[in-house]
Amino acid sequence: MYNIIEKTCVRIQHGEDNIGSGVLIADNETFYVLTAAHCLGDEDVEIEKENIVIKKQFDYASEFNNISVKDIVDIDFDKDYCLIEIDFDDEEKLLNSYKFGKGFIKDLGVKFCGYQNINLNQYRPFDAKIITVSDLHHKFKIKLIENTFDQAGENGYDIAKGLSGSGVFIFQHNTPFLIGILNSVLEDQAWNDDIECCSIAHLEKYFTEYVNLSDIEQLKKWEENIEKERTKQEIESFKELRSEFFDNLYRKNKILYPDKDVDRITSENIKQFISIEENIKTLENSFPEIFVDFKRLVKKQISTVANDYSRIVSNSNEAKNQKLELQKFLEDKIEKQIPKFYSFDLSEYQVLQWLGICTLNFIEND
Repeated sequence: MYNIIEKTCVRIQHGEDNIGSGVLIADNETFYVLTAAHCLGDEDVEIEKENIVIKKQFDYASEFNNISVKDIVDIDFDKDYCLIEIDFDDEEKLLNSYKFGKGFIKDLGVKFCGYQNINLNQYRPFDAKIITVSDLHHKFKIKLIENTFDQAGENGYDIAKGLSGSGVFIFQHNTPFLIGILNSVLEDQAWNDDIECCSIAHLEKYFTEYVNLSDIEQLKKWEENIEKERTKQEIESFKELRSEFFDNLYRKNKILYPDKDVDRITSENIKQFISIEENIKTLENSFPEIFVDFKRLVKKQISTVANDYSRIVSNSNEAKNQKLELQKFLEDKIEKQIPKFYSFDLSEYQVLQWLGICTLNFIEND
């Protein structure tokens, strides 16, 4: 997943002296490169699309392939970005494998990848963190982690040159979000290894689907709610309101755990179920696209669960193996469509629900 920053990295050049980096982005059937405007030259010099050369490597050691430029869609020297439409249709799955993020907060770790002038034939990834944000001006500043542009007595500016235009990514729960591009280091000495960046939010008129990363705080609440202690009254209320569900789950736990305290195990199941169910309601409100994907996936698996996993079992181990196998199967399915952070809890919740409504059914062989 992390090599998405390398797979979307390109080198861009306009004329002899103007060289920088860029990031591949996509919107339905149209493909673009986003870069810093100053990578193409000065504001008082006409930028002609015929003179823009964009190249991409498969990996850092491979040959360069040319990417054809179709049009300069938008260029703003004050905000320092340029959006270029390209002729590029062979990596659609790659380009749709990340989302646009805005509303992010400081101290989050980021990654970027670009071409330094000291070695223009190989891209290089970097780790950094956000140190301050200006939502008003769609700008933010990042700082290198464990690296420095101050090397061998050279000015940091010279070492960093060429990295402008690199895509800046945040990874949240195994999901990449493009949040902006590099603009410039601070002063010739690259003070504190700080880098000015502009936000992808400048392009909202072209790309409308953004994830507000400030909502990622909801994920913390998800974890906290899972760990929340449930009162005996909540369990009794569940048993009263959803007695058939409780009875079905209790009966199957007697098959799964014949030598255990089934009352305690069923109560623990219900506590977990209540917590995740509350989180799913929050998910529906805060991240409706994730909720819809989950419900659609579950619906597709109903017949598989009823036909392939429900059965007469001869002992508890057979039932346990079927339950674990189903949960792993479902977890793998969920991970392909939904951020990995949710996959275990959602799969556990869904298996409990299927047990409670008898989509997943175990019957002892008498």
